[in-house]
Amino acid sequence: MNERPSALANNGHRVLLETLYYGEANATYLMRACEASATCGIRAGALLVIDPEAKPQDGSIVVIQNGEDLSLRRLRQRPEKYLENLDAPDDILLWHDDDSAPSGIICWGLLIYIVNGESTR
Repeated sequence: MNERPSALANNGHRVLLETLYYGEANATYLMRACEASATCGIRAGALLVIDPEAKPQDGSIVVIQNGEDLSLRRLRQRPEKYLENLDAPDDILLWHDDDSAPSGIICWGLLIYIVNGESTR
């Protein structure tokens, strides 16, 4: 079984960016969180590591494009496929990823790491 190396293992608070990928390093990209999400521990300004090649499961956090906007949503697959707002689970978007019912939503990738940095106290 091929396990991912831990980016923080034996390094204290030092993050090794070259280890923050899953699968192909060339397919992984970084983005900054514009706002915080208390329910999943994301602080405003956190570094987010996104893998467009990873296959999301039920409950995965994905980066989506809906119109002009990029946002983080939690994928739910039961009773039907939909995307819920991280901090407001009643705010949902139905997601039809087949050609018969286009939703206009593009999935950019799966959130695989959150690097929040130092806390400000």
